[in-house]
Amino acid sequence: MSSGRETTIVDNEVYNLIATTAAKLQGLAAYNKYEQDGQANDPIWQQLRQQDQQAVRQCLQQLEKFAQEGKLTAQ
Repeated sequence: MSSGRETTIVDNEVYNLIATTAAKLQGLAAYNKYEQDGQANDPIWQQLRQQDQQAVRQCLQQLEKFAQEGKLTAQ
């Protein structure tokens, strides 16, 4: 029976942080498009941008910690 978890060559915790970082970065890129669409003055986009930027910073800080702990090695 499958555990429902995908197998990768990195620890699941590392994979989750990388995937989350990528998703947040895609969101940030989308906000750039929304600004070009003329919706830049809507406070919700600015608020979401700030939240995603903070989330990316937190993910990167955790990945740096994992790197220092030697957890970023392939298995």
